[in-house]
Amino acid sequence: MPDNSDPTEEPVDLVSPSPPALPRRPARTLRAPSGHVSVVAGLALLLVLGMAPAASAARLTPAPAPSGPTADAGATMLEGIDVSHWQGTINWTKVAAAGKKFAIIKATDGQVQSDGKLYIDPMYATNHAQAKAAGLWTGAYHFARPSTNAGDAVAEADHFSSVIHVGAGDLIPALDLEDNGGMSVAALQTWVTKFVDEVYAKIGMRPMIYTSPSFWKNKMGDTRKLADAGYKTLWIAHWGVSSPTVPAQNWGGHGWTFWQYTSDGAVSGITGRVDLDRFNGLDLTPQAYSVFKLAATIPSAVKQGTSSAANVAIQRINFTSDVALDVSGLPAGTTGTFNENPSGDAGSVLTVTTPADPAATPVGTYPLTITGTSSGITRTAKLNLVIADGIAPTVTVPTTGLFTGKTLGSTTVPVRVRWTATDPSGIAKASLQRSIAGGAWSSVGLGSATATYSNQLLTVGKFVRQRVRATDRIANTSGWSQGPSVRASITQQSSTAVTWSGSWHTVSTSKASGGSLRYATAAGASATFRFTGSSVAWVAARGTSRGSAWIYVDGAYAATISLRASTSAYRSIVFARNWSAVGVHTIKIVVAGNAGHPRVDVDAFARLAFQ
Repeated sequence: MPDNSDPTEEPVDLVSPSPPALPRRPARTLRAPSGHVSVVAGLALLLVLGMAPAASAARLTPAPAPSGPTADAGATMLEGIDVSHWQGTINWTKVAAAGKKFAIIKATDGQVQSDGKLYIDPMYATNHAQAKAAGLWTGAYHFARPSTNAGDAVAEADHFSSVIHVGAGDLIPALDLEDNGGMSVAALQTWVTKFVDEVYAKIGMRPMIYTSPSFWKNKMGDTRKLADAGYKTLWIAHWGVSSPTVPAQNWGGHGWTFWQYTSDGAVSGITGRVDLDRFNGLDLTPQAYSVFKLAATIPSAVKQGTSSAANVAIQRINFTSDVALDVSGLPAGTTGTFNENPSGDAGSVLTVTTPADPAATPVGTYPLTITGTSSGITRTAKLNLVIADGIAPTVTVPTTGLFTGKTLGSTTVPVRVRWTATDPSGIAKASLQRSIAGGAWSSVGLGSATATYSNQLLTVGKFVRQRVRATDRIANTSGWSQGPSVRASITQQSSTAVTWSGSWHTVSTSKASGGSLRYATAAGASATFRFTGSSVAWVAARGTSRGSAWIYVDGAYAATISLRASTSAYRSIVFARNWSAVGVHTIKIVVAGNAGHPRVDVDAFARLAFQ
């Protein structure tokens, strides 16, 4: 670039009304009046002799020339410089004290090195850090080496983009276009377009273009297509004039933004000559590397039928404009609203609301795209919206029934309360409560967190109501499912509600319910209990001398029950039958008459009835 490039860099073609200053590097070939031809020829000879970059430091360097036009920029322009490793070690504090507000620093070059890699200016990182520390705005430029090799423009752009530092206080980067690589106008236009588009794709900002009026006219066909395509920032190199000539029809009507007005400047803190530049204005912010990025997170899954908030962060670098936000990919019926849109802050909150009917939104993962647009920049962030089960478990009404294997109490009847609970996410726990005689609800302990039954003792004559609810594994809890009030009663064998057939004998014993029981040994002897209720149980004694009986319920055979046991047991519930509603029923017990142990006892009948 005008100045600070490597010995092989080509200079800009300057169109100047007065003789240009002596170039600062051997490779620069400036078009000059005929009086300077010998100087140019001499420099060209040095290249023919194979002068190495290291040797260039020994070249003759004229004393620094005046710093270009002396017209005071007044209050309309800012002064700056552009540098590379040719300036050596720079005292950036002194540069800042000299009134320089910005520095555009060489970062890379399209020249392939001996190791096969593209060139990186060895002073770029140091110059960038120290200039920024001194309070200057910093920019970076790439010296282009256009080539017809496939992928060359993209390779150089990727190299440049990977090396430069862009952040707060940085200007948009620049393409230094001085060499056409022997390409045609059309080919060079294509090369430049690919380069700047690739940089844009990599860093999110359109780079500026550095060129001279004559180069752009002769090598780029004076095209304005790039300016019209959004590459509005022109860094024009035109020395020794009071005002630069702007190619491409005044750069598509945008004019020049930066002007390199001399390569022979002298600045405190820099040894030797340096390029001097002006910015066409007083506020560099519009030319800053000004971008925003989006990042979105949602703390957890959104349950069906609920809403949740996602945090959308707007990460700004020299970017102050409002950002308009949008979201796409929401499942059907789901809405997304931003609490601030457009947002001028560091972010916004996206509230995702699913339909009130939980079943309207299927469980699943939905990829969302958050889009932000502002000042011609569009950014996106991806977010996975997980719709989780928001439907509470389905819990059936608890039912209370009689069951076998338990012992009848003197004033209590053992019952089993049953229910079911189902949920796609699985059941985490169930809760059971009961109310006695219309009293307050009290919790009933369960055998396990996910139990679906509870064994209880109901006091005879009192109505008891049960209710149950369940919670699934993602904390959806159902409402209470309430069963009917149930009253337990005991009918002794001595009741007139029991009718007998055959020979039955009464035995008094404190071990029996009510203090007595009846037994028969003859086959065919029977006892029939007619009742109204929802459950019934036969209570009998077991032992070694007991036999079997056939059970008929409502006239239909139900079961054969054996009362024989190795140890004696009284008040045993040996048979039970439950119905879903209260009704009139009969249970008939018929002695089977087993040889050697025919005895069958009838102690009592337990009964439940819904209120």
